[in-house]
Amino acid sequence: MTKSSPPSSVPSALENPLWEFSLDFYAHGDVEAFLLACQEERGADVCLLLWASYVTAAGRQLSEESWRVADRGLAPRRRIIATVRNLRRFLGGMRPRTQLLYERCKRFELGLEQRQLAALWKLQQESWPEDRSALALAGQQYGLPQKEQARWAGLIDSYCNERG
Repeated sequence: MTKSSPPSSVPSALENPLWEFSLDFYAHGDVEAFLLACQEERGADVCLLLWASYVTAAGRQLSEESWRVADRGLAPRRRIIATVRNLRRFLGGMRPRTQLLYERCKRFELGLEQRQLAALWKLQQESWPEDRSALALAGQQYGLPQKEQARWAGLIDSYCNERG
């Protein structure tokens, strides 16, 4: 995820505070490296991790039920995003000949991620109990050790402190 604009044909309904937070937070310090390591090493969904980060930064919590609903609801698109990501990586290995296709694929992948985050934003607007730490729920699902959860919390704190 990079801080570039998705295609201009994207409906404005996809623009929401979670999307804006995600673009800004992803570009902050070591966040990108941390999230991509979670994705590669633990099979984590970066969009779910960004949602958990947003919820935590807002001082809120989630319920196990809302986490499960989000995870299941995103599963079909997650497979599509993974396919597009694999294609982008393949094309990236053949650059510069494939640069144009690579860039198009990258924009398409970002647009799919934006749709994932829009679905999470919509879910966030529903009434759910808030009884569990979002970071703990994500850590439980992806097997993140306490040390990594603490590192993640530190990245969020650093981001929030810089934003005032």
